[in-house]
Amino acid sequence: MTSPDLAVEDVIDALDSFYCHNHVVALWADAVVNRLEGLAIYLLSDELPEVADYARAAARRLADRSGTSAARSPATPGRSLTAPGDGEFTIPDCSDPRAIVTYAVQRLAIIITAYQAFLDKIRGHDDVSFALVVDLLAAETHRRADAEAALAPPPA
Repeated sequence: MTSPDLAVEDVIDALDSFYCHNHVVALWADAVVNRLEGLAIYLLSDELPEVADYARAAARRLADRSGTSAARSPATPGRSLTAPGDGEFTIPDCSDPRAIVTYAVQRLAIIITAYQAFLDKIRGHDDVSFALVVDLLAAETHRRADAEAALAPPPA
């Protein structure tokens, strides 16, 4: 339930922003996997499609929640949708697994920060959106930890 002191539009805007982010991640992962070269093919050709699939599933969950929230608020025509952060994704050197994973970690940090800020804002106000974003945050935090572990230098 959303409390009256939290604007429904703010919640919807945030959920829409996360939705956009996840679609862009899916497209980014698809673009990178289609350009993989050399060692990156062997190391990331299975992981990147999983990233894209997860991002699409997360976007569907966010769209479902945003649509449910939107039903309680009048539609605002002409609203623009933007992803958290600068909204710009680049294609790293697709022959360098380290460059790809490093870039992915940077993008994960942006969405994790956005999810955390959203949770701080809605804690105690919108339990359904809170639970959804906690789940998404947990998955992205786990993905970032895995990626950072892959970037760690081997033990001496």
